Amino acid sequence: MKLFFISVFAFISICTSGQKKVNFSSQNYAGLLEGEHGSSLQLQTINGARFNSWFVGLGVGIDWYYRRSIPLFVSINRDFLKKEKRSFFLSGNAGINFPWQTDNYHNEWGYDEAKSYSGLYWSAGLGYKIGIGKDRDALLIQVGYDYKHVTEKVNLSYMIFNPETDPNDQFDYHLRRLSFKVGWSF
Repeated sequence: MKLFFISVFAFISICTSGQKKVNFSSQNYAGLLEGEHGSSLQLQTINGARFNSWFVGLGVGIDWYYRRSIPLFVSINRDFLKKEKRSFFLSGNAGINFPWQTDNYHNEWGYDEAKSYSGLYWSAGLGYKIGIGKDRDALLIQVGYDYKHVTEKVNLSYMIFNPETDPNDQFDYHLRRLSFKVGWSF
């Protein structure tokens, strides 16, 4: 994973060295996730550099879908079909999904202890940007597809049926969902 972040940093450095106009930019989103396990909310902030029609940044968020988590990711956007202050953009994010551990629900199932482990996070989307005012401020609307992976290991302290079986269980959640996000860029 270190190699991934180093290569992204090198890409940003190479791209910005030949450009005349590199600007700091921030994208902040609130969104709705819809998948097999119902609907949920997400919040994200992505901060990075904008040059020409490219945006590259690091993002972090809170994802409440099924198992609450904190995605940390690299984001790359590319604007196309620009017309005055409006344009479409393609967005891609990839990184790590860190679980937000809560122990409350485990007591209902009789688990003695539980531990969650981080996994892969990625998303892809198509968006529309509407420039507002004379500055670089813009309203962002985006639809996309998100994926997050969470592993959970639990230990059952007592065995009812067969004492020879392993009291440990592992659950792998591969959570795929559609996303709709609205945001502000500056």
